[in-house]
Amino acid sequence: MKDTVYATLKSDFEKFMRHSIHVSGAFGFDVFGDYVTSVLNFYVGSSVLTLDEKVNAAFYLCQLYNKGLKNMMSVADMKEMSIEFANDPTLDYTVLSPIFDGY
Repeated sequence: MKDTVYATLKSDFEKFMRHSIHVSGAFGFDVFGDYVTSVLNFYVGSSVLTLDEKVNAAFYLCQLYNKGLKNMMSVADMKEMSIEFANDPTLDYTVLSPIFDGY
């Protein structure tokens, strides 16, 4: 993936995380999973990511989330989750609205 894609993934992830914490006081795994599947499918649909990059992008998002968990997840777990996230066809625009609303 290009550096600009990594930067976009990180920036949008941080926007979403701040929004989630502000609204609900937490950023749980269920919310993270909903975000990852939707944002990956949106990025593929808008040609920000290719299908071949989807698993790597999911892994990068897992790494960002894991930092907030003080690196409690193993690399093997993050790889497994990345594959699951990348294979999920869900695209929920309501989940993504905080990254577009300029939060």
